[in-house]
Amino acid sequence: MNGGTVVGTRKAGPLQLLRTVLSGLFGVRHSRTHEEDAAGLRPIQIIVAGVIVVVAFVLAIVTFVHFVAAK
Repeated sequence: MNGGTVVGTRKAGPLQLLRTVLSGLFGVRHSRTHEEDAAGLRPIQIIVAGVIVVVAFVLAIVTFVHFVAAK
């Protein structure tokens, strides 16, 4: 018995999640990094973070265009 702890699993932190989403967005990934990320991330985490990052990116572009066009 191991006292209820799960052996061999590792949770990914928010920075690792952000790094995974951004590298997937730009298409820059190493196979070693992919294996490490796959071990600690759940698909729902990646989907939610991906939607948030894409929405923030689109809003940043729209805001930038709005300020440039206003001048």
